[in-house]
This record gives sequence, C-alpha cells and structure tokens, in this order.
Amino acid sequence: MFKKIVHLSKTNFAILISIAIVAIVLAVSSYHYYTSSSAKIADIASHEIRTNAQIQVHDFSQILSNKFEGISNLLQTLADSPTIHNNEYRRASAVINIRQQYSNQLTDFYMWLDKNGKINWLSNINQSSYQKYKGTDLSYRPYFSVPRDTRSAYYSALIESNDKVPRLYVSYPVINITGNGSPGTFTGVVVASMRATTLGSVLQHQLISQFNSTVGLLDRKGIVLYSNTPSFIGKDVFGKEIQSTLSSLLPSKDRDSLNNLIRSSLQGSTGSGDISAQGKTMTISYEPVNINGKYFLTSYIIAPHNLASDVGELINQQRNFSIIIVIVIAAVAIAIAFLVLLWNKRLKSIVNKRTAELKTANEQLKVHDKMQKDFINIASHEIKTPTQALLGYSELLQRHPEKRVEISQGICRNVMRLQRLTNDILDVTKIESQRLILNKEQFNLTDLLYSVVEDFKNEIQNEDRNIKLLYESNDNLLLEADKGKITQVISNLLSNAIKFSKRNRGNISIATKVQQMKNNNSEKKVLVSIKDDGTGIDPAIMPRLFTKFATKSERGIGLGLFISKSIIEAHGGNIWAENNNSDEAGNGATFYFILPLLSQR
Repeated sequence: MFKKIVHLSKTNFAILISIAIVAIVLAVSSYHYYTSSSAKIADIASHEIRTNAQIQVHDFSQILSNKFEGISNLLQTLADSPTIHNNEYRRASAVINIRQQYSNQLTDFYMWLDKNGKINWLSNINQSSYQKYKGTDLSYRPYFSVPRDTRSAYYSALIESNDKVPRLYVSYPVINITGNGSPGTFTGVVVASMRATTLGSVLQHQLISQFNSTVGLLDRKGIVLYSNTPSFIGKDVFGKEIQSTLSSLLPSKDRDSLNNLIRSSLQGSTGSGDISAQGKTMTISYEPVNINGKYFLTSYIIAPHNLASDVGELINQQRNFSIIIVIVIAAVAIAIAFLVLLWNKRLKSIVNKRTAELKTANEQLKVHDKMQKDFINIASHEIKTPTQALLGYSELLQRHPEKRVEISQGICRNVMRLQRLTNDILDVTKIESQRLILNKEQFNLTDLLYSVVEDFKNEIQNEDRNIKLLYESNDNLLLEADKGKITQVISNLLSNAIKFSKRNRGNISIATKVQQMKNNNSEKKVLVSIKDDGTGIDPAIMPRLFTKFATKSERGIGLGLFISKSIIEAHGGNIWAENNNSDEAGNGATFYFILPLLSQR
C-alpha cells in the first residue's frame, strides 16, 4: 500500500512538474508573442504618423503655394493696371488697397514704388503715417532692384524691414508698353509684404490637434520664418544660437542627422525622416512651396510619436494580463495546449520551409527573367546599329571593290563594336548571376598602366586626335589580381575620358598613390586616379553613375562603369568619381579606384 502511495505521489509530482513546465513555456511564448505584436503595432502606428505628417505637409505646401500664387496674380494685375501706368495716384491707391484686402490673411501691406525706388503708396496705413513714409527711398532693397534689372517677378528670402519686423516680399515690375516693338519703359514696382510669423500662424491653426503636430517654415537660405520657439524666428537654422540649443537637446549623431535632413530640404526636395530627442521619437516631413514653378520656401511638419508610445503601453498591459490568464488555465488545459503548440510548431516549420523554398525559387525566376529581358532589350536595340552598318559596308564592297581598304576599316570598327558589346553583355550576365570568376596572378600595376596607356596613345595617334595621356611612375606596385579584369577597368575609364574630351582635344593624367591600411600598418593599398578636362559628369547621372545603362552619351549603353565597379569590388577594392573644381559638369572629371597591394617581405 505504501509503495502504491509513493508511486502515486511520484506520478502526481511528475504531472505537477509537467504542468509547471508547460505553464512556463506558455508564459514565455506568450511574452515573446506579445512583444512581437507590440513592436508590429507600434510600427503600424508610427507608419500612420509618418503618413499623416507627409499628407499634412503636402496639403500645407499646396495651401501656401495657392495663396502665394493668388498674391502673385494680384500683383500682376496691379502691374498691368492703367491707373498705375498713368500715375493716377488717387485711383491707384484705391485699387492697391482693394487688392491688399483680398489677401489680408497673409499680407500686411502692399507698396507701389516709382522708377527710382521711392514710395508712391503704402496700403493698410493711416494718412499721417503715410505722409511719414511717402517718398522713402527703398531702391537698395532687392525687391526693387531685382525686378528693375530683370524685368521679371521677384520672390525674396527673409528681409528685416525698417520697422525691425522680418518679412517676405513678392514684387512685380511695372512696364509701360509703347506698342512700337520696344521692350517698354520701367516705371516702378508693386510689392506685397508678408510677416514671417503670419505664415506659420495660418498653417498652425489648420493642424489637427489630435496629432500634437507643429509646423515650421524656412526660407530658401535656411532662415527660420516660423517656429514654435519664437526666439528662433529670423535666425539662421545653422547659426550658433540654434545649433547651440540643438546641442543641448540632441546627441551629436542625431543633431547631424537633423542638419542633413534640413540641408536636403533646402535643395527644394520632398522627404521625411525620424529624429530622436530626449528619449522621444518624432517625424519631420518637408516639402517645398513653389510660386509659378520657382522655389520660394520650405514647410515642415514635426509629428511626435505619442500615439505609438501609448499603443505600446496598452500592449504591455494586455501582455501581462494574458500571461496571468495562461498560468491560471494551464493547470486545466495543459495537455490540449501542449499538443496544439507542438502541432502549430510543426506546421509553422513546414510552412516556413516551403515558403522559403518558394521564395528562393521565385527570386531565381525573377533574376533569370530580368536577365533575359535585359539581354533581349540590349540585343534588339544596340546590335541593330553595327549589324546594319556591316550590311551596308558589305554592299558597298560588292559595288566598289576599289575602296576595299576604307570599307574594310569600317567593317573592322563595327565588328570590334559588336565584340565589345557582346563581351559587356556576357560580363553583366556573369556578375548578376554571381558567376564572375577571377583568375588571380601576381603582376606590377605600374607596368600594366604603362602598357595600357601606350596602347591608347597609338590608337589616338591613328585617329588623329589631339589628346595627351600623361603617366609617370617608378613605383613597384605589386598586385595579386585578375590582370585581364584590371586591364578592362583601366581601359573602360580611359575610353570614357577620351570619349568625353571636348572637341577631341585635351589632357588626361593617370596617377598612383600608395596608402597605409587604417586597421593594419603592415598592409598597404594603391589609389589610382584618372583625371580629364572634358565635359565632366552630368549631375543627373551622378547618383546612378555606376549602375547599369547610366549614360547620356549617344555612344555606348552604360555598362562599362557597372562592370568596372563589380570587378573592383570583387577584388576587395572601391571605385568612385567626382567632377573637378565643383559639383557641376563642364570642368572635367576624376575617376578613382583603390586596390590592396601584395605584401612585400
């Protein structure tokens, strides 16, 4: 009997231990599940905040743009008004006052300046004050001098007026057209003035209060037009005062991210980004405000992620409550729950395995399909030209055998073009299918550069071009690399430099420089630069310079730099390019690549 009791006790103890273990497993699983759910829901809430901020800033930019264009249109009607052309001061003042009333939500006054920049009329002012300002010389202000000189509308950055109030100005020239074909006579300007604080206030009142968002405005020079910190208004956002305040609120990394976001916005682009400050995350969305196609200022929406934080706290509460429920019911339904969990785990594993297999197969099919489409597009478009040329030369050879030398040269050029195109397509196919094989050997990079440069010099001489290739070096630069592939890279870069030379003349200089590895003093690398004084890199091409088909040239299909980048990176190096002297094209360009040198002991 005692043995049975002991056996039963052991059995019950084993059951209790099993129940406890299962309850712990369920609690841990529930914890991880709700943690994951919390993160996903928080991400969804954050995404909603970002989307709402982007929608709001777009709407606000459109509102301001429409209002500014309305003001611009009112000024244009004033500039074309016969009463102003005829200097009918009494009638003109009434017309100006009426126009200002139409836009008084944003503007605080309109001005009419004569041809010398002196005030003829100032709206929204009493007679005594008008007499004080009448005839004031404002010819030094850009809202007078620019439209006078350009005969076109002017949209100012922030200007501090004579009354120490920061304002924006829009102005139009008044041109009297004579009708005899002459450009007309400049007789003055009409100007609309807007307080910086008014612009932000108009938008602030339209914010949805539930989102706790704030609005900000910068002119195109980075001067604060509106901020929820009034002391910032009229200050340079990159100036010492504002940057000092940001330093006290943000770590250096987050402050740099914010400054980079602001710099991007001042280029007239649209975008958004998340910034963390004092443990809280906020989304900053921005969009330019354009007037008649011209960039005027940038509007910002700053949206804190309060909603995401609230959702996270609710999820945590629900998670803790659920863990308690799991522990309570584990004693009653442990067997069923255990079986369900095992079955779900097995089923999930099978589904994940099959999903991963299908995903891998699908990606392979996409890569294969894309490779086929690229090949077909290139072959149908690019091979057609040299093929037609070969047919034409063949017909000419039959009809004019006496010109076989010239025709043979043309046939040779087009055959070489077909060969280069075919090799490029094969290289791209190998790169994208990750089948690029490197046959490495040891060789002297200096000797290789001299050899390639000499080949190009001979080719240039045969084509009667006035292009000089300059390379001098006595360095012993030993590499362990694929000599043929490195030759291909150097040839591609030199071909580009020659192709974009101005009028088939200029200088191309090749230089090498040995550098020390940062992480290992015993290892070195070589920097190779190829500099030309040609047309340079088009700014539109620069961001995608080393991608496939990135070219604006009528010759070539834009595969050379993509192939060169893949070859250099396969050797553990890097390749990049920049325009000379400035970010704009026209002063030539320099291409660089860097490779590790073979250690010499």
